[in-house]
Amino acid sequence: MNATEYSLLFLKDKLKNSSFQVWGYNHFTNNEYLIHNNGDNEPSPPSIHSSNEEESSYNIVKESNRVVLSYFYPEGNQVNVCIYLQSVPLSKEEIQHLYYFFYLYHTKEIIERKDNELYNLVNSIHSITSSLDLDEVLEKIISNALKVIPSAEAGLLFLYDQTSERLTPKAPVGFNNSIYNIKFKVGESITGKIFEDGKGRIFNSKKDVFEEMSKYNISTENFDYLTSGKSPEAAMGVPVSIEDKRIGVMIIHQWKQKKVFDNHDLQLLQGFAEQAAIAIQNAQYYMEANKRLVEVTELSHELQEKNMQLQKRHEIHQALINISLQNQGVEKIIYEFNHMIKPTLSFFNALENKFYLNKRSKQPPFSIFEMKMIFREKRISLHVTVSDDDKNSYLLYPIYNGIAFLGCFIVHLSEPLSKSDQMTLEQGSSVLALELVKKQTITEIYYKKRHEQFQNLLSYKDNEQLIQQANEIGIDISSYCFIAIFEIPGYSDLQLLEIEIHQLVSKIKNELMVSDKLIYGFHNKIILLVSSLEIEDLNHIQIKIQTIRKEYKNSNNALFRGGISSTYKGLESVKKCYDEATKTLSYLADRNRNDIICYEDIGLNRLFLNQSSQEIESFVHDVLSPLWSDNDRNKDLEKTLITYIEYNRSATKTANDLHIHINTLYQRLKKIEDLLHIDFQNNEDVLKIQLACHLKATYDRDKS
Repeated sequence: MNATEYSLLFLKDKLKNSSFQVWGYNHFTNNEYLIHNNGDNEPSPPSIHSSNEEESSYNIVKESNRVVLSYFYPEGNQVNVCIYLQSVPLSKEEIQHLYYFFYLYHTKEIIERKDNELYNLVNSIHSITSSLDLDEVLEKIISNALKVIPSAEAGLLFLYDQTSERLTPKAPVGFNNSIYNIKFKVGESITGKIFEDGKGRIFNSKKDVFEEMSKYNISTENFDYLTSGKSPEAAMGVPVSIEDKRIGVMIIHQWKQKKVFDNHDLQLLQGFAEQAAIAIQNAQYYMEANKRLVEVTELSHELQEKNMQLQKRHEIHQALINISLQNQGVEKIIYEFNHMIKPTLSFFNALENKFYLNKRSKQPPFSIFEMKMIFREKRISLHVTVSDDDKNSYLLYPIYNGIAFLGCFIVHLSEPLSKSDQMTLEQGSSVLALELVKKQTITEIYYKKRHEQFQNLLSYKDNEQLIQQANEIGIDISSYCFIAIFEIPGYSDLQLLEIEIHQLVSKIKNELMVSDKLIYGFHNKIILLVSSLEIEDLNHIQIKIQTIRKEYKNSNNALFRGGISSTYKGLESVKKCYDEATKTLSYLADRNRNDIICYEDIGLNRLFLNQSSQEIESFVHDVLSPLWSDNDRNKDLEKTLITYIEYNRSATKTANDLHIHINTLYQRLKKIEDLLHIDFQNNEDVLKIQLACHLKATYDRDKS
């Protein structure tokens, strides 16, 4: 016979035929249940639940048709014996005996509950430590925390992220997805405060929860996320620590309060949290070990692959070096390249503005202008799709020497480029860069030799020496000839200047299809000496030079200016040609003009080539400055004077052009004579005014 049966038997014996009911009740859970009903009365729990304020073991309360004997036990348990009599027919000793009978019943219940808690705790710890996958461990921790504290309905972990310095939610159970948006600072709200001071907390009302969140300054954003779903009626939180280092916080909620959380629940949850911390640490160690293993494995594979690539790279490098050492030029290297890689390949030589095409290509897919525009700013390879009849994809792989753009591989792609082909391009670009730089160096040596020959030609002393120098250059001494000097101004980078000079020399060479010429680059200038037995040929060549300049300018190349001498018969005039070309170039440079003109085009200004621009401006100022004022009448006077001189002092034409009466013109001319202290009847004064007007018009035109 168990304690409950013995208690009921005792009551039946003492109460004889009186009806009674025995009810159980728990103050923490508000759970009420019928233990036994003796008699014909309908089960009816007591209307008033007495509290144990006086800390006595029992209490007696009289109801309408019965008396209630209430016994109080630990952990909020209570037994109510409802006797359908007007008083309790039991002595104090019997009431006390009955207290102990029911105590045995509750003690057994507590032991069973403790056993169940221990069972759940052990199983939960086993569950979370049976896996080493971190995500799985986190999910198991919360689901098992709800088993350890069965009255809880929702829970989650907040782990501290050192990068963001925030507590972030992990593996929530019973929450909506907005919970993932919460990020608590240390010390913020309940969670942040538990993490900060390491103390667990219990809240058994919604009011307590909200007051505590407000007390520790929860942000508006986090509050909105947290309350976007249900609001907890009760909550409990404990720190999660590995030894002395806190790593997070475990929180559980009751949406509707089933049981009042107590210190026993807090200790139980804290004990589980300590085991959870160990499981998290083990999973992190395992994840880190796996990560290191994967890294080591990948590194081993990478080293093997790199070793193979190095061997392949060495083979490619040796093959390309052998081709380069044969001194067969860029065209041969490109030809061999097309046998070494799968896709077809062409090359743009930026030094000579020339394309080297493969056998399948009839014309380049890009113009010289397009190639230069693409790599004007970019220094990396890029993919370009050209839409014509079919879409064609190309890889443009540039080659640089310092900041100088030397050229570009043009690879026609029908599929992604293999690693082997990529390696070939990388190695080939180095070899080709050396080849181009070598060719550029040879060209520079050639230019220096040509410069020496030209200087010797200019300094000839007798006819015999002139013939010897002309034969070395390859020019007929008795033919017509002229000299042109071209200049690229304003270059700060010498490497880029060398390339621009070389490109311009190459273009002039290719465009001027004459054999009797000398052309070379020197610093920022290009010297061109052309001879022909027919003077008409030289006139055509000068026209062609103007066309070359327009094409060069339209291709977005550097601007250049040029001075061309007069044409003379016989090479004896070579020094005169050189002086005229030099003076013409100086004339353009003084006026900052980027044109090409002939010496004859300078006209009257040839008389002033040796005068500086400051001297000329000073002369114009001295003559005309009395007319330069803010006065509108004086402005009219200056315009009248210039128009009068342009019409060769014709009063009628000047008046008609200015739309004024002839008498008005005479009045203005008189005023001009007075201001400038001149007389239009004095030839010397007229010449001075004509010269000043001419020089002013010339300089105004140059400035515009």
